[in-house]
Amino acid sequence: MSFRARVFGLVLLVAVIAVGATAWLTFKLATRQIDESQEKATQHVVDTADIVRSYARRHGTWAGVSFKVQELSEANHQRIRLVNLYGQVTVDSDHLAKRAARPVVSPPTLIDPRPTLTLPDNLDEQPWPQDLKAVQDVKVRGLTKAEAITLSGIRGFRQAQLLARCLTDRGIEPPAVTPDKFGIPVPAAATDTSDCAQTIKPELVDDEGGDVAAVEVCRSEKVPNPCLVRVFGERVSAFAPEPLQLFLGAVDDDPAKLVGGPMAVAAGSVLVLALAGTAMVARHVSRPVRSLTAASRRLADGHLDTRVPLVGGGELGQLSTSFNRMAQAIEASEQAQRRLVASVAHELRTPLSNLLGYLEALQDGVVPPSRELFASLHDEAQLQRRILDDLQDLTLAEAGHLTYRRVDFDLAELVETARVAHLAVAEATGVRLRAEVAGPLPFHGDHDRLRQLLGNLVTNALRYTDAGGSVILRAYVANGRPVLEVEDTGCGIATADLPFVFHRFWRADPARDRATGGSGLGLTIARQIARDHGGEISVASEVGVGSTFRVTL
Repeated sequence: MSFRARVFGLVLLVAVIAVGATAWLTFKLATRQIDESQEKATQHVVDTADIVRSYARRHGTWAGVSFKVQELSEANHQRIRLVNLYGQVTVDSDHLAKRAARPVVSPPTLIDPRPTLTLPDNLDEQPWPQDLKAVQDVKVRGLTKAEAITLSGIRGFRQAQLLARCLTDRGIEPPAVTPDKFGIPVPAAATDTSDCAQTIKPELVDDEGGDVAAVEVCRSEKVPNPCLVRVFGERVSAFAPEPLQLFLGAVDDDPAKLVGGPMAVAAGSVLVLALAGTAMVARHVSRPVRSLTAASRRLADGHLDTRVPLVGGGELGQLSTSFNRMAQAIEASEQAQRRLVASVAHELRTPLSNLLGYLEALQDGVVPPSRELFASLHDEAQLQRRILDDLQDLTLAEAGHLTYRRVDFDLAELVETARVAHLAVAEATGVRLRAEVAGPLPFHGDHDRLRQLLGNLVTNALRYTDAGGSVILRAYVANGRPVLEVEDTGCGIATADLPFVFHRFWRADPARDRATGGSGLGLTIARQIARDHGGEISVASEVGVGSTFRVTL
């Protein structure tokens, strides 16, 4: 009997007994354990969410919530994790306990500390707001009772939030808050806030022009109350803590809790069979297996250059080859990840440094605030946002998770749409932008993604083409396949640089910064979209003459 047959027979025997005996028990015990954990998590999730939400409304900030989370976690023996809507962790009880974060078992529960204005149907029976500002607005601007209540609520909530934050910053516990009859949280008891009140700028509490104008817009509505509720939410959202997602409970990672008597019996049977089988094949496989084991340990310890010698041409030889290929892939992946992290850090460092420098200068009074300066800072923030959005698109695309909605449409119309969309930019820079299409070109694919692809190519072409030049968009059929083409008369790309144009963050002209050179990810994303449509993208270019990017679908 051959070695392969003997190993196959042994593995088959072990599999029949082990899988049959252990799989059922594992499934039952693990299911029961997980159900109990989820039931316990569900029992506490409502109470925990209410407590955390009350903390945010009382303090006006999430600062210091880690102490409350740690207290709840220890009291309920639950794992608590708070994450914002962008996936960033605000607090995690596992981190507070100085251990690695475990997987959560509960679905996320939204904790939104922002209040919702409630305008009752019997509004005519409600008293008018008594604060002086509201009375003045009613007399001067002729506000309705609903409008006056809305404005008074906006100002009252801002004042309460600013005072609560001030008290929290000074280590003073703010008073508890309860919602009034309009749903607006108000302090339940008075607290000495004279020092804090003096630090609050009146314009932060009362944005007179913006608040009144926003409220008066609702007068055009037939039913103004829903509009006023929406305006209230929009005007106070900037002062309330951001919404968070609550994850409660944890999968227990202690295998001993899932092991019972039947599991021990099955494990003993598997051990006996494994020992017998090992004795049969030890002479043939022990040495290469030890070699593979040692190499695996070195690889796990971070020695990514580990390789094993090939052992013949049989199964063990194939296993050695597969191990070496795996190790090589892991090493290449690690290097690619390091390069990506270094590239992202490099690309974000300059705009972040600019923002920090200007903000410190504004804080120190070195640079006076101006509309132009704030516009520049806004552009820097938009630049970072664009880099992150492009990185997210690229990550989803390369992982195969980018969503595609394929429909039938005309590529000729797509080209014309792209031309019209970029025509204003082209005219502003003095570049002629035109389209050449060979009649209707029906195609089945994702219209929006292909428009994104074409937009990236046209944007690059316009960016690197000087005034007086031209950019041409084409759509035609070549060798039975539809082709999209963008040709420009720009500065061109050197032959030595052509293999790198689709790499992340690569630029032929290092003198161009991100303000004029884009995020550096547009061509990489375009290539991935083309591949996801079963096609490819190529470039032909000559320095001083121009470039032509061709997408064959």
